[in-house]
Amino acid sequence: MFSIEVCENARLSRDARFDGKFFTAVITTGIFCRPICPARPPKPENVTYYANAELAQQSGFRPCKRCFPQLAPHLPLPRKIKQITQAYYENNYSLQKCAEQLETSDRQIRRLFMQYYGLPPSEFFHQQRLLLAHKLLISTSLSITDVGFAAGFNSIRRFNEVILQAYKVSPSEIRGKKSPTTDNQVTILLPYKAPFDWPLMLSFFRSRKMSNIEDITTEHYFRTLELDNCQGWIKVTHHENKSALNLTVNLTDYSYLNQIIARVRRMFDLDADMQLIHQHLKSHPTLAAVIEKFPGLRLPGCWDIFEFSIRAILGQQISVKGATTLAQRIVEKYGENVVDIEQPDNINTTKYFPKIAALMNVDYQDIGLTRSRIATLQTWVTYFQQHENIFSKGLTIEELEASLTKLKGIGPWTVNYIGMRGLSDPDAFPSADLGIIKALTFNEVKPKNKDILTLAENWRPWRAYAAIYLWQSLATQ
Repeated sequence: MFSIEVCENARLSRDARFDGKFFTAVITTGIFCRPICPARPPKPENVTYYANAELAQQSGFRPCKRCFPQLAPHLPLPRKIKQITQAYYENNYSLQKCAEQLETSDRQIRRLFMQYYGLPPSEFFHQQRLLLAHKLLISTSLSITDVGFAAGFNSIRRFNEVILQAYKVSPSEIRGKKSPTTDNQVTILLPYKAPFDWPLMLSFFRSRKMSNIEDITTEHYFRTLELDNCQGWIKVTHHENKSALNLTVNLTDYSYLNQIIARVRRMFDLDADMQLIHQHLKSHPTLAAVIEKFPGLRLPGCWDIFEFSIRAILGQQISVKGATTLAQRIVEKYGENVVDIEQPDNINTTKYFPKIAALMNVDYQDIGLTRSRIATLQTWVTYFQQHENIFSKGLTIEELEASLTKLKGIGPWTVNYIGMRGLSDPDAFPSADLGIIKALTFNEVKPKNKDILTLAENWRPWRAYAAIYLWQSLATQ
């Protein structure tokens, strides 16, 4: 948390660089704001500051209706906090199951949240549910019932009670005159901290597009999704005049919305502090040149770790285009058909990516795979089915590499590439990648792997960003 003097100067100047880094609570009105709030600044004696929106709301303050604190950019989270948050949503809001998945204790999770947020995890997630519900009520046309389930409440009665207790008004009063949607889709604003190169991000995904589950243009990213028994699609575009993405979602079960928001934020790397990353990496001339030319280049993630692990194995020692073609054939042969889901105009995806069960014991014939690649896929799917939580335990990239490279056909490159893009691990680094070797070649002398790893020690803990910048340096040559 910044000093009071820093917070005071930042809010009086409405400095956008501090947006999301602290919140201003006004004692006389009972509301809390972002530093960029356009309202008339209150007197210093009527103000107190909070490090996060959850703590401000838990202290009894309500979100401002002019600057909407729910829409402030997210701060980069420590790795452990990020893993706990992800596990919490994917375990149906159960802290006990979250702790079991991460092989840690409730006490350790509580200690981390108290240290980082000043709130116990149960209270933190409760405030997050309230903030998301408030955000959905004021910014979407989703029905109040769907808002309740989307925010993580188990019953509408409980949802109404909690909203009334927290905001002194009912959900319908917060919504006002906005009419509920009739087309079963909702658009949510996902803010980020600039710079962010949206065209470059889309270009990266477009060159890897599986056209039977994805539609990617120069304007949008679209894909089908299937989570447990929930089916639907997402469409991501850039907001016309805000530092934010528009996430449009169509789901059969909106209780998955929170999980989907978290996945999309990770997929498009919306929570990175690019200024901090750039400062650390630009001491290397090649990286500095890329950063100067493409300051908004971020680390593209993935939608689903199982799907990405299959694609990473297919990408071993072949071109991006070749691996994408093979992945698309697997989807076409083993993926379920999209039925009874209305898609946007001019988009007609036909498949969902195959679930683990659909790829168990298949022969991958007539797809164009070598025998060794088929054997690796079969080994991997069986292993993943038996160790489905391998990527959700919070293991370091070194621990994952030591474990997974014992499998025939899985080497350090595959593990680090899965870590880099599949897990969005900022320190994963596929040092043996041909593109990285080529980018670091000087006077036609290729560096040895040990030399690359030694050099990359200077880039920790953002070696994954160094890798994506090195790849981009080849594209500019």
